[in-house]
Amino acid sequence: DEIKKGILLMLFGGVHKVTPSGSNLRGDINVCIVGDPSTSKSQFLKYVCSFLPRAVYTSGKASSAAGLTASVVRDKETGEFGIEAGALMLADNAICCIDEFDKMDVQDQVAIHEAMEQQTISITKAGIQATLNARTAILAAANPIKGRYDTSRTLRQNVDISAPIMSRFDLFFVVVDVCSDVTDRNIAKHIVNIHRNTNKAVKVDFTKEDLQLYVRFARTIKPKISPEAQQVFVEHYRKLRQNDTAGPSKTAYRITVRQLESMVRLSEALARLHL
Repeated sequence: DEIKKGILLMLFGGVHKVTPSGSNLRGDINVCIVGDPSTSKSQFLKYVCSFLPRAVYTSGKASSAAGLTASVVRDKETGEFGIEAGALMLADNAICCIDEFDKMDVQDQVAIHEAMEQQTISITKAGIQATLNARTAILAAANPIKGRYDTSRTLRQNVDISAPIMSRFDLFFVVVDVCSDVTDRNIAKHIVNIHRNTNKAVKVDFTKEDLQLYVRFARTIKPKISPEAQQVFVEHYRKLRQNDTAGPSKTAYRITVRQLESMVRLSEALARLHL
């Protein structure tokens, strides 16, 4: 349920802002799901792709840096060079789902640094110099280093993702495959019923189209931060920084200003959720 809530907040997103100096502040929320194999991580990504019209699904191992960002190709008829959009550009104002994120090469991970924070893609190739928009949220799924998540180690030690990219994700969810007699029995019954085509759909009060309409309407609302909320943000950020510098209670990765901006984006998404 927590993962579903995080993905729902990503669908609503925060508010894009432009500072008086002209700098753009990211409003999209990036989410990463880390967990053991066969814990239905890919199902979350597939559903988001089917829910949003412009969402793009790709696999980390089969994606190159040019395939994710953009590439310069020569036109066969005219012989001139042109820019061909990648997955992040195609998912502009939508969500890009990247499966097997930890299997990406280091050079390919570096290519999406700019797209995840500045939400632009800069190209300087073959006499073409351009800065293109990539205003997309990233939903990534990754497996632990040794196949199983080791709960005795920190998140950074369990995932083969560089620290700069980890700091660009707003939410991390860890899914651990725990053996439970009741849970295993229910999962086995559900899967067997699906294969027997006797599984009944869950009845809900709203349809998929209703939810799409609600998300589309809520994204037009632009919440404002009140002075009271500002004090809460400042106090919580100060406490996080103090806990980060303390020796015994070190967190999985350093607390930076990006985590403060993540709190602001998540609060704006919650405000849009509870209209």
